[in-house]
Parts: sequence; C-alpha cells; structure tokens
Amino acid sequence: MLLQDVDSRIDRVSAEMNEIPREKLIHEKELASQEVEYQREKRKLEEIRESSGKCIESKKEIENRLADFKNKLLEMKTNEAYRAMLDQIEYAEKKMSDLDLEIIEKMYEEEQGEADLEEARKIWERNKKRTEKRQEILDGQLEVLKENMEKLMEERVEVSSEINKRLLVKYEQLRATDRGQVVVGLQKGTCGGCLTNIPQQTAVEISQGETYICPICGRFVIWTDDSSMAGAN
Repeated sequence: MLLQDVDSRIDRVSAEMNEIPREKLIHEKELASQEVEYQREKRKLEEIRESSGKCIESKKEIENRLADFKNKLLEMKTNEAYRAMLDQIEYAEKKMSDLDLEIIEKMYEEEQGEADLEEARKIWERNKKRTEKRQEILDGQLEVLKENMEKLMEERVEVSSEINKRLLVKYEQLRATDRGQVVVGLQKGTCGGCLTNIPQQTAVEISQGETYICPICGRFVIWTDDSSMAGAN
C-alpha cells in the first residue's frame, strides 16, 4: 500500500509536469494569434497609405495636365478645337474633384487604421509581457516538480527494496495495465477492486496481514482502516 501511495504521488506530479508544456503552448498560440492580428492591421494601414499616395500622385498629374490644357486653350484657332479643349478641361476638373474626395476618405481611413494598429499593438505587447511572466512562473513550477519527482523516485526505490521481489514484479505488471489502483482494501468481505466475494477464512488471513491476490481482477487485497469482513462467506 505504501508503494502505491508513492506511485499515486508520482502520477500526480507527472500529470502536473505534463500539463505545464500544454499550458505554455496555449499561451504561445494566443500570443502568436495576437501578433498575426497586429501584422494584419499593419499591412492594412500600409495599403491605405499606398493607395492614398497613388491618389495624390494622380492628382498632381492631372493638375499638370489641366495647366497644360488651359495654356493650350488660348492657342485654339477654331471653335471646334476650343470646345474640345474645354471638354478635356471639364473632365480633368471632374477627375480632380473625385480625387479630392477620395484623398479625404483615405485620410479618415488612415486615421482609423492608425488607431486600430495602435490598439492591436497594445494588446499584443501587453499580453506578450503577461505571457513572458507566466512562462517564467511555469518554468519555476516545473523545476520544483522535477525536484519533487527526484525525491519521490528515490523514495520509491527505498520502498520497493523492502517488498518481496515476486510480489513487486506482479505489482509492476498490474500497474502497467493501467487498471487504476493495484492494491485495494477488503470491503465488506469483497475485493475492493472488482467486488468479488472473498472466502471467510481468506478474509481472516487478510485481516491478520496476509496479502491476497484476487483471482478475478488480479489486484492485491489487503486490510485497511476501513476494511470489514461483513459479507464474507
């Protein structure tokens, strides 16, 4: 029973040790997701600025063309050529007006994009610090658990050395089958593992310190503080 108690503690420590890398991975994935969001907002703002820059360049080109059109307007020698030039000037002015509106829209988009980027940056950096702090704590916990595991393994070696080798081999075999508790108590005259009835005489022997192996489930049946022979036949 003492060996099983040690193994139960080993299992608990092992489970905690295995949980730490999983928790760290969850934090890392969450942080990576926030970084992706930050980079997405960054690219979005860059695209807005690039588009805004193209609008400004287009406007400058049209301004130059418009100035050229107005200069040429004075050189037109026929009414037809004069009206054609006026049409081009009107079209260029309309295009410039459209671009002015688009540039203003891009300014608002850029302002919003900058705000979104700043918010994404704050979230990412804030959680980056939290994650780094949590990782440090988890690493510290892992070191403590490793130390506890070393002590438990030493204790297990010591406890195992006092057990009959044949029984120890049987115990290890049962434990390897992952049946839960390998050593169980006598419960109301039955095996505490599978509830198989145990003969009265065998129950008496168990109460006197004998170790009994259940023929049905193979577990070790021993006398514990809450054991009783009530029901043994």
